[in-house]
Amino acid sequence: MLRWALAFLLLPSAAPPVEIVIDPGPGSSFGLVLTGRAAGAGPGEFRGGVSVNGSTVEMPLRGRAERRGERLRLAATIPYADVPKEWLNGFRPDTFDYRIHGDVIGAGAVSWAGSMRWSDVSIVGEREALSHFVKLASLELTALSVKHSEGRAVLAVTNPFAFPITIAAAEYRLHVNGEEIGGGAAREHILRAGRKNAPLELPFRVDHGSFLAAAGFDWAVGADLEAGLSGALTLRLPAGEVAIPFEFLGLLGTDGARSGVFSHPDGATSLSPH
Repeated sequence: MLRWALAFLLLPSAAPPVEIVIDPGPGSSFGLVLTGRAAGAGPGEFRGGVSVNGSTVEMPLRGRAERRGERLRLAATIPYADVPKEWLNGFRPDTFDYRIHGDVIGAGAVSWAGSMRWSDVSIVGEREALSHFVKLASLELTALSVKHSEGRAVLAVTNPFAFPITIAAAEYRLHVNGEEIGGGAAREHILRAGRKNAPLELPFRVDHGSFLAAAGFDWAVGADLEAGLSGALTLRLPAGEVAIPFEFLGLLGTDGARSGVFSHPDGATSLSPH
Protein backbone atom coordinates (compact mmCIF):
# COMPACT_ATOMS: atom_id res chain seq x y z
CA MET A 1 0.00 0.00 0.00
CA LEU A 2 1.46 3.33 1.06
CA ARG A 3 4.87 1.72 1.58
CA TRP A 4 5.16 1.66 -2.21
CA ALA A 5 4.46 5.37 -2.41
CA LEU A 6 6.94 6.03 0.36
CA ALA A 7 9.55 3.72 -1.10
CA PHE A 8 11.64 6.78 -1.93
CA LEU A 9 12.06 7.53 1.75
CA LEU A 10 11.98 4.11 3.37
CA LEU A 11 15.51 4.24 4.55
CA PRO A 12 17.84 1.36 5.18
CA SER A 13 17.64 -0.84 8.16
CA ALA A 14 17.89 -4.46 8.70
CA ALA A 15 15.90 -7.60 8.98
CA PRO A 16 15.29 -8.84 12.52
CA PRO A 17 18.44 -7.16 13.96
CA VAL A 18 17.37 -3.69 12.79
CA GLU A 19 13.99 -2.02 13.12
CA ILE A 20 12.79 0.95 11.04
CA VAL A 21 10.03 3.40 11.87
CA ILE A 22 9.16 6.24 9.47
CA ASP A 23 6.95 9.21 10.28
CA PRO A 24 6.06 10.81 6.89
CA GLY A 25 4.74 14.08 8.27
CA PRO A 26 3.05 16.79 6.17
CA GLY A 27 6.01 19.18 5.93
CA SER A 28 9.33 19.24 4.07
CA SER A 29 10.93 16.55 6.27
CA PHE A 30 10.15 13.10 7.60
CA GLY A 31 11.13 11.37 10.83
CA LEU A 32 13.25 8.23 10.85
CA VAL A 33 14.08 5.93 13.78
CA LEU A 34 16.56 3.06 13.35
CA THR A 35 17.21 0.56 16.15
CA GLY A 36 19.93 -2.09 16.01
CA ARG A 37 22.88 -3.65 17.83
CA ALA A 38 24.86 -1.16 19.89
CA ALA A 39 28.16 -3.05 19.34
CA GLY A 40 29.93 -0.83 21.84
CA ALA A 41 28.51 2.50 20.68
CA GLY A 42 26.94 4.79 23.26
CA PRO A 43 24.57 7.76 23.35
CA GLY A 44 25.32 11.09 21.71
CA GLU A 45 25.15 12.99 18.45
CA PHE A 46 25.29 10.73 15.39
CA ARG A 47 26.75 11.52 11.95
CA GLY A 48 26.78 9.07 9.09
CA GLY A 49 25.18 7.98 5.85
CA VAL A 50 22.72 5.54 4.34
CA SER A 51 22.67 3.73 0.99
CA VAL A 52 20.24 1.19 -0.45
CA ASN A 53 20.38 -1.58 -3.03
CA GLY A 54 24.09 -1.15 -3.66
CA SER A 55 23.81 2.50 -4.69
CA THR A 56 27.05 4.46 -4.51
CA VAL A 57 25.02 7.56 -3.60
CA GLU A 58 24.44 8.03 0.11
CA MET A 59 21.85 10.02 1.97
CA PRO A 60 23.24 11.98 4.94
CA LEU A 61 22.04 10.74 8.30
CA ARG A 62 22.36 13.04 11.31
CA GLY A 63 20.56 12.76 14.59
CA ARG A 64 20.64 11.57 18.17
CA ALA A 65 21.70 8.11 19.42
CA GLU A 66 20.27 6.59 22.59
CA ARG A 67 21.49 3.41 24.27
CA ARG A 68 18.79 0.97 25.37
CA GLY A 69 20.44 -2.07 26.85
CA GLU A 70 22.26 -3.85 24.04
CA ARG A 71 20.40 -1.84 21.41
CA LEU A 72 21.12 1.56 19.92
CA ARG A 73 18.31 3.84 18.77
CA LEU A 74 19.08 6.46 16.11
CA ALA A 75 16.47 9.19 15.61
CA ALA A 76 16.73 11.73 12.80
CA THR A 77 14.68 14.28 10.89
CA ILE A 78 15.49 14.18 7.17
CA PRO A 79 14.48 16.62 4.42
CA TYR A 80 12.65 14.89 1.58
CA ALA A 81 15.00 16.77 -0.74
CA ASP A 82 17.93 14.72 0.64
CA VAL A 83 16.52 11.45 -0.73
CA PRO A 84 18.73 10.57 -3.74
CA LYS A 85 17.06 10.23 -7.13
CA GLU A 86 19.56 7.46 -7.91
CA TRP A 87 17.85 5.18 -5.39
CA LEU A 88 14.94 4.79 -7.78
CA ASN A 89 17.14 2.98 -10.29
CA GLY A 90 17.51 -0.08 -8.08
CA PHE A 91 14.08 -0.01 -6.48
CA ARG A 92 12.45 -3.39 -5.90
CA PRO A 93 8.80 -3.59 -4.76
CA ASP A 94 9.27 -6.37 -2.20
CA THR A 95 12.74 -6.17 -0.65
CA PHE A 96 15.73 -3.88 -0.35
CA ASP A 97 19.37 -4.06 0.73
CA TYR A 98 20.78 -1.39 3.02
CA ARG A 99 23.98 -0.13 4.55
CA ILE A 100 24.13 2.30 7.47
CA HIS A 101 27.37 3.60 8.86
CA GLY A 102 28.59 6.49 10.96
CA ASP A 103 29.95 7.64 14.29
CA VAL A 104 28.40 8.63 17.57
CA ILE A 105 30.56 11.61 18.50
CA GLY A 106 32.95 10.42 21.19
CA ALA A 107 30.99 7.21 21.79
CA GLY A 108 31.89 4.71 19.07
CA ALA A 109 31.03 3.69 15.53
CA VAL A 110 27.90 2.15 13.99
CA SER A 111 27.84 -0.21 11.00
CA TRP A 112 24.66 -2.05 10.02
CA ALA A 113 24.05 -3.85 6.72
CA GLY A 114 21.65 -6.45 5.40
CA SER A 115 18.33 -6.81 3.60
CA MET A 116 14.67 -6.72 4.58
CA ARG A 117 11.16 -6.48 3.21
CA TRP A 118 9.35 -3.19 2.77
CA SER A 119 6.43 -4.77 4.63
CA ASP A 120 8.63 -4.96 7.74
CA VAL A 121 9.07 -1.19 7.80
CA SER A 122 6.71 0.58 10.22
CA ILE A 123 5.01 3.79 9.07
CA VAL A 124 3.44 6.10 11.64
CA GLY A 125 -0.20 6.78 10.73
CA GLU A 126 0.09 4.70 7.56
CA ARG A 127 -3.58 4.99 6.61
CA GLU A 128 -3.50 8.78 6.86
CA ALA A 129 0.00 9.29 5.44
CA LEU A 130 -1.07 9.50 1.79
CA SER A 131 -3.29 12.47 2.67
CA HIS A 132 -0.13 14.51 3.37
CA PHE A 133 0.66 14.35 -0.34
CA VAL A 134 -2.63 13.72 -2.17
CA LYS A 135 -5.92 15.47 -1.32
CA LEU A 136 -9.32 15.62 -2.98
CA ALA A 137 -9.68 19.26 -4.01
CA SER A 138 -12.86 19.13 -6.09
CA LEU A 139 -15.52 16.66 -7.20
CA GLU A 140 -18.24 17.88 -9.54
CA LEU A 141 -20.83 16.71 -12.05
CA THR A 142 -20.59 18.85 -15.20
CA ALA A 143 -23.22 17.30 -17.49
CA LEU A 144 -26.31 15.19 -16.87
CA SER A 145 -28.53 13.81 -19.62
CA VAL A 146 -29.54 10.47 -21.05
CA LYS A 147 -26.98 10.88 -23.84
CA HIS A 148 -24.15 12.59 -21.99
CA SER A 149 -23.37 12.49 -18.26
CA GLU A 150 -19.90 13.26 -16.94
CA GLY A 151 -17.87 15.15 -14.38
CA ARG A 152 -14.42 15.88 -13.06
CA ALA A 153 -12.47 15.37 -9.88
CA VAL A 154 -9.31 17.29 -9.08
CA LEU A 155 -6.61 15.97 -6.77
CA ALA A 156 -4.09 18.32 -5.19
CA VAL A 157 -0.79 16.41 -5.35
CA THR A 158 2.47 17.35 -3.62
CA ASN A 159 5.90 16.08 -4.67
CA PRO A 160 8.27 16.75 -1.73
CA PHE A 161 11.33 15.28 -3.45
CA ALA A 162 14.11 17.04 -5.35
CA PHE A 163 13.36 15.11 -8.54
CA PRO A 164 10.24 14.84 -10.74
CA ILE A 165 7.75 12.01 -10.31
CA THR A 166 5.83 10.56 -13.24
CA ILE A 167 2.25 9.44 -12.69
CA ALA A 168 1.98 7.08 -15.65
CA ALA A 169 -1.78 6.65 -15.35
CA ALA A 170 -4.76 6.85 -13.03
CA GLU A 171 -7.87 4.68 -12.91
CA TYR A 172 -10.81 5.31 -10.58
CA ARG A 173 -14.47 4.65 -9.80
CA LEU A 174 -17.10 7.06 -8.50
CA HIS A 175 -19.77 6.17 -5.93
CA VAL A 176 -22.81 8.14 -4.80
CA ASN A 177 -24.53 7.16 -1.55
CA GLY A 178 -22.52 3.92 -1.66
CA GLU A 179 -23.60 2.96 -5.20
CA GLU A 180 -21.14 2.89 -8.11
CA ILE A 181 -22.27 5.28 -10.82
CA GLY A 182 -19.26 5.65 -13.12
CA GLY A 183 -15.53 6.03 -13.43
CA GLY A 184 -12.67 6.94 -15.71
CA ALA A 185 -8.97 7.04 -16.44
CA ALA A 186 -6.40 9.84 -16.77
CA ARG A 187 -3.30 10.24 -18.90
CA GLU A 188 0.33 10.62 -17.86
CA HIS A 189 1.14 13.51 -15.54
CA ILE A 190 4.59 14.74 -14.50
CA LEU A 191 4.98 16.31 -11.06
CA ARG A 192 7.85 18.77 -10.94
CA ALA A 193 10.36 18.56 -8.09
CA GLY A 194 9.15 20.29 -4.94
CA ARG A 195 5.71 21.05 -6.42
CA LYS A 196 2.99 21.62 -3.82
CA ASN A 197 -0.73 20.99 -4.38
CA ALA A 198 -0.36 20.54 -8.13
CA PRO A 199 -3.82 19.99 -9.68
CA LEU A 200 -4.35 16.56 -11.23
CA GLU A 201 -7.59 16.43 -13.21
CA LEU A 202 -9.54 13.16 -13.26
CA PRO A 203 -12.45 13.20 -15.75
CA PHE A 204 -15.14 10.58 -15.30
CA ARG A 205 -18.19 9.26 -17.15
CA VAL A 206 -21.46 8.67 -15.35
CA ASP A 207 -24.19 6.14 -16.07
CA HIS A 208 -27.31 8.29 -16.14
CA GLY A 209 -29.69 5.65 -14.80
CA SER A 210 -27.33 4.52 -12.04
CA PHE A 211 -26.79 8.11 -10.97
CA LEU A 212 -30.51 8.90 -10.67
CA ALA A 213 -31.13 5.68 -8.74
CA ALA A 214 -28.29 6.48 -6.32
CA ALA A 215 -29.28 10.16 -5.94
CA GLY A 216 -32.83 9.31 -4.92
CA PHE A 217 -36.23 10.78 -5.71
CA ASP A 218 -35.74 13.86 -3.52
CA TRP A 219 -32.57 14.99 -5.30
CA ALA A 220 -32.62 18.16 -7.43
CA VAL A 221 -29.93 19.50 -9.75
CA GLY A 222 -27.61 21.77 -7.78
CA ALA A 223 -27.78 19.80 -4.54
CA ASP A 224 -24.58 18.15 -3.26
CA LEU A 225 -24.45 14.39 -2.81
CA GLU A 226 -22.35 12.18 -0.55
CA ALA A 227 -19.79 10.55 -2.80
CA GLY A 228 -16.59 8.56 -2.85
CA LEU A 229 -13.72 8.36 -5.34
CA SER A 230 -11.48 5.29 -5.25
CA GLY A 231 -8.80 3.94 -7.53
CA ALA A 232 -5.04 3.96 -8.01
CA LEU A 233 -2.27 6.22 -9.24
CA THR A 234 0.44 4.35 -11.12
CA LEU A 235 3.96 5.70 -10.61
CA ARG A 236 6.55 5.06 -13.29
CA LEU A 237 9.97 4.15 -11.89
CA PRO A 238 13.13 3.11 -13.76
CA ALA A 239 12.62 -0.46 -12.53
CA GLY A 240 8.92 -0.63 -13.44
CA GLU A 241 5.53 0.73 -12.43
CA VAL A 242 3.99 0.80 -8.96
CA ALA A 243 0.27 1.30 -8.22
CA ILE A 244 -0.70 3.49 -5.25
CA PRO A 245 -4.31 2.91 -4.17
CA PHE A 246 -6.41 5.85 -2.93
CA GLU A 247 -9.89 6.41 -1.55
CA PHE A 248 -11.53 9.76 -0.83
CA LEU A 249 -14.92 10.62 0.63
CA GLY A 250 -16.56 13.97 -0.03
CA LEU A 251 -19.47 15.79 -1.64
CA LEU A 252 -20.28 15.62 -5.33
CA GLY A 253 -21.27 19.07 -6.53
CA THR A 254 -23.98 19.06 -9.21
CA ASP A 255 -24.51 22.73 -9.98
CA GLY A 256 -22.18 22.37 -12.97
CA ALA A 257 -24.66 19.94 -14.53
CA ARG A 258 -27.10 22.84 -14.72
CA SER A 259 -24.71 25.63 -15.70
CA GLY A 260 -22.21 23.60 -17.72
CA VAL A 261 -19.40 25.31 -15.80
CA PHE A 262 -16.74 23.44 -13.87
CA SER A 263 -15.60 25.18 -10.70
CA HIS A 264 -11.82 25.10 -10.47
CA PRO A 265 -10.66 24.37 -6.90
CA ASP A 266 -9.21 27.20 -4.81
CA GLY A 267 -9.47 29.68 -7.63
CA ALA A 268 -7.13 27.74 -9.95
CA THR A 269 -7.32 28.78 -13.59
CA SER A 270 -5.24 26.01 -15.15
CA LEU A 271 -5.31 22.25 -14.90
CA SER A 272 -2.31 21.69 -17.14
CA PRO A 273 -0.74 18.22 -16.71
CA HIS A 274 2.70 19.81 -16.24
